[in-house]
Amino acid sequence: MRYCPVCKRVFLDSDTYCSDCRKKTKEIKDINEPIRLTVVGGTERAMVKGILDDSDIPYQEEIISPRGVANDIITGYDVKLSNVSLLVPFSAAAKAKELLSSLELEDNYIDPFLDAINEEVEKYKNGASDSLKPMSAAKRTTIKVFSALLLFALIALVVFGTDHIIELIKKLFGG
Repeated sequence: MRYCPVCKRVFLDSDTYCSDCRKKTKEIKDINEPIRLTVVGGTERAMVKGILDDSDIPYQEEIISPRGVANDIITGYDVKLSNVSLLVPFSAAAKAKELLSSLELEDNYIDPFLDAINEEVEKYKNGASDSLKPMSAAKRTTIKVFSALLLFALIALVVFGTDHIIELIKKLFGG
């Protein structure tokens, strides 16, 4: 299975480009990779979130529109009612879709891929799939710490680099 890293839609292995945003798709290598379940807003959003919460299925929300405070002030549009893209882990997508089947949602992003998703998850559960490996908590923590250290190093480089550039400019112009 593949997914679009931009819009998080799922695709078959034969699809190398996203049909929506035309970005190159990537292979799903982590069973916890978030993929788009649906796009909902308003009361649908509350119902879907309630069902996922009750079933202990983790999810993320990505606000689609509106973006920014200025839009909210000018239009009076309530961000709580705006459309969001609901993302669920790849391993929970089929279960989440099954739970939401009673709701007639407009966006059925994973319906055509349910069989393939179930097949991939079953391969992982049976230990036959090497392509889907969950990231261990230790590895996730190590990556977070390493990323934070790189951020601090980048900030230090900018600060000290700016000081050296200013000193060089002062020397050049006799200041």
